[in-house]
Amino acid sequence: MKKNEEFEKKKNINKMIILMFLCIIVYNLGHPATPALIELRGWKKSISGELLAFMSTAMFISSPYLGALADRVGMKRIFVFMPFCYGMSQLIFGFGTNLPLIFLARMISGFASGGTFAVAFGYVSQLSEKEKKAKNIAKVSSATVIGGAIGQKIGGYAATITNDPRTSFALQFIGGSIVSIIIFLIMKEIVKKDNKLEEEKSKKDLNPFATFRYIKELDGYSKFFCLIILLSGIGIYSYGSALNYFLKFYEKVSSDTIGTFVMCSSLLAFFGTAFLLGKLLKKFKEKSIYKFLIFAGIILMAVILFRVKFGVTPYLLMAVYTMTYEIVRSLGNTIIAQRYKENQGKILGVASAVGSLGTAIGSLLSGHLLNFNPFLPFVVNIIVMFFVLVLILVKKL
Repeated sequence: MKKNEEFEKKKNINKMIILMFLCIIVYNLGHPATPALIELRGWKKSISGELLAFMSTAMFISSPYLGALADRVGMKRIFVFMPFCYGMSQLIFGFGTNLPLIFLARMISGFASGGTFAVAFGYVSQLSEKEKKAKNIAKVSSATVIGGAIGQKIGGYAATITNDPRTSFALQFIGGSIVSIIIFLIMKEIVKKDNKLEEEKSKKDLNPFATFRYIKELDGYSKFFCLIILLSGIGIYSYGSALNYFLKFYEKVSSDTIGTFVMCSSLLAFFGTAFLLGKLLKKFKEKSIYKFLIFAGIILMAVILFRVKFGVTPYLLMAVYTMTYEIVRSLGNTIIAQRYKENQGKILGVASAVGSLGTAIGSLLSGHLLNFNPFLPFVVNIIVMFFVLVLILVKKL
C-alpha cells in the first residue's frame, strides 16, 4: 500500500514537472517579439521597462495570495486557470491598442505567472518526502529554464517568419488554452488537510509586503546581505530587462535572432547553475565565488560596452554574463540561508522579496535608460555592481 502511494506521488510530481515545462514554453513565446510589437505600435521605448515592472510587481503580490488560496480550495482549481489567463492577457497585450488596457493585461500576466510558480512549487513540495524535496524542486526549476529557452526560440521564429510580432501573442493564447485543458485532464487535485493553526498563520502571511517585516529579525550580517541582493537586482535588471530591446532597436536584429540568443544564454545559465557551480563549490568557498563572479561580471560588461559594435564577440560575452549573474543570484540565497538552522523558508522568502523589489526597480529603470541613451543600461549596470563589490570588500564579506 505504501509503495503504491509513493509511486502515485512520484507520478504526480513528474506530471507537474511536465506541466510546468509546457506552461513556461507558452509564457516565453511573446518575450522576443515584444520589442517588435512596441516598434509596430510606435510606443516610446521607456514603456518596455514600465510594462515589465508592472508585471514583476503583480507576480510579487500574487504569489502568496494564490499560493495560500490553492492550499485552501485545491491546487488544481487554481493552477488550471493560470495558463489560460496568461494567454488571454497576452492576446490583449498583442492586439490591444489602449494603453491602460495594455497595462492591466500585463498585471494579469504577472498574477497568472506568480500563481503558476507558487502552486507548482507548493504542489511538488507537498508531495515530496523531506529528503527528496530539494531535488524535486530543483527538477521543476530546471524544467522552467529549459522550457523558457525553447519558448523564446519558438516565439522569435514565429514572429520573424510571419513578419508580424502579434503571431507570438496569438500562439500564447492558443498554447495557454491547450495547456489548461491538459492540466484539467491529467493533474490530480490535492488539498491541504484542515489545520486551524496553519490557516491562521497563512492568513497573517497573505500580505506579500509582510515578508519585509522579517528583516528586523535578521542579524546585522543578513540585513547587510539583503541590501546587496537588492542592489544586485537593480544592477542586473537595469541591463537584463533592456537587452532584448537594445538588440531590436539598436542592433536591428530580428525577433528570431533575439529568441535564439536568449535560448543559448538561458541554456548556458542552466549549465552554470546545474553543473559548473557544483564543481566550483568543491574547490572554493561560496563567498569567494560570489565576489569573484561579481568582479568578473563587471569586467565582462565593460568589454561588452566597448566592443558592442564589433561582430559576434559581444553576444558570446553577453551569454557568459547571463550565466555569471544567474550563479550570483543562486549563491546569494545559499549564503544567507546557511546562517540559519531553522526557518530557512522564511529567510529565503525575505531574500526572494528583496530580490523581487530589486528586479522591479531595475526593470522600471531599464526602459527609461534605454530611451535616454542605448548604452546607459550597460553603464548603470557597471556602476551599481562596482558599488556592490566595494560594499562587500569594505564589509569584508
